[in-house]
Amino acid sequence: MTSINQTSSPTQALKTQQTQFMQEMATKKKGEAPPNAKRMDEVVAGIKARRMESLLSTATEAKKTFAWQSGIKERAAAQGFDLEQLEYNGRPLTELTPEEATDLVAEDGYFGVDQTAQRLADFVIKGGGDDLQRLQAGREGINRGFNEAEKIWGGKLPEISYQTMEKALSMIDAKIQELGGGTVVDVQA
Repeated sequence: MTSINQTSSPTQALKTQQTQFMQEMATKKKGEAPPNAKRMDEVVAGIKARRMESLLSTATEAKKTFAWQSGIKERAAAQGFDLEQLEYNGRPLTELTPEEATDLVAEDGYFGVDQTAQRLADFVIKGGGDDLQRLQAGREGINRGFNEAEKIWGGKLPEISYQTMEKALSMIDAKIQELGGGTVVDVQA
C-alpha cells in the first residue's frame, strides 16, 4: 500500500490517494479486476466520509449563523438558546444599544449581508478547497442549515437572511463553476 506523507492535509492525502488509485486503474486491462479492490473500497469510503463530515459541519455552521442573524430573544429562548451567552467584541448582544445593533446589521456591518455571506462562503470554499464534491456538499449543508433556521424561526426569516443566503450561494457557485462543476440548480420541494 502506498504511504501518504504525514504532514499533508487530509484533503491533500485523499487527493494523492485518489490520483494514485486512478493511475493504477488506467493501467489495468479491460475485464481485469481492479489492482486492489480493498483499496478502492477504502478510497470510496474516504470520499464519502469526508463529504458527510463537510456536510454536517457546514449545516451546523449555517444553522448557527442564520439563527444568530435573525434571532429574537423570545424565540431563541423558546428553542433553548441563551442569547445572554452570545457576545460581540466582549459584550453580550443583549446589552447593545439599538444604534449598535443597527450598525452591526447595516450593509457594511459585521452581521450585514456582505460580511456574513463572505464568512459563510469562505467556510465552504476553504473547507472544500478544489474538491468539487466537498464544495457541493458544503453548498448543500448551507441550504440545510438555512432550512433548519427557518424551522426554528417558525417560518419566513427576515429579508436580510435571504439576501445573505443568495449572496453566499452565489460565491460558492462561482468557485464550483471555476473548477468546471457547471451550473448549480436548487430544487425546492
